[in-house]
Amino acid sequence: MFKKEDWIFGLISIAVGALTIYLTRDLTSIKSMDPAGPAALPTIVSWLMIAIGAVHVAGAVMKKGPAESESAKKGKKDNKKVVIICAACAIYYFLLEIAGYIIMTPLLIAAIMLGVGERGARRILTTSIFTTAFLFCVFYYALKVNMPLGVLDSLFN
Repeated sequence: MFKKEDWIFGLISIAVGALTIYLTRDLTSIKSMDPAGPAALPTIVSWLMIAIGAVHVAGAVMKKGPAESESAKKGKKDNKKVVIICAACAIYYFLLEIAGYIIMTPLLIAAIMLGVGERGARRILTTSIFTTAFLFCVFYYALKVNMPLGVLDSLFN
């Protein structure tokens, strides 16, 4: 069930969970209509992440025998995919206000599709454009959500 390399995921999960608990600790002082308060959900999810991470670390440590070279190669390939997707999300986050939703979202979708191994250019292009157009129409026109329009702001206002 566990692979020798699962300890990396476990440690990352534990670190993200602990960081989230640390960063949301001030939410407990905010008054809310919800009896659980605004910190309840992030805290619960964070503790679950820590528990899952601990299970993965323990499972990887208890795994007997050396890691197979085939799974090590697959692990490196999977790590590359994760890095590509994380980099695409970071770029999307930093450029969203400047370039706008309509420009950045198809690029994000295309990068994620490339990151997970999709190579059909037509499929990537149609999926990223139509998904962005559909979501933009739903949020901007139907739900009246203020979307970051960036350089295209003058076309919509």
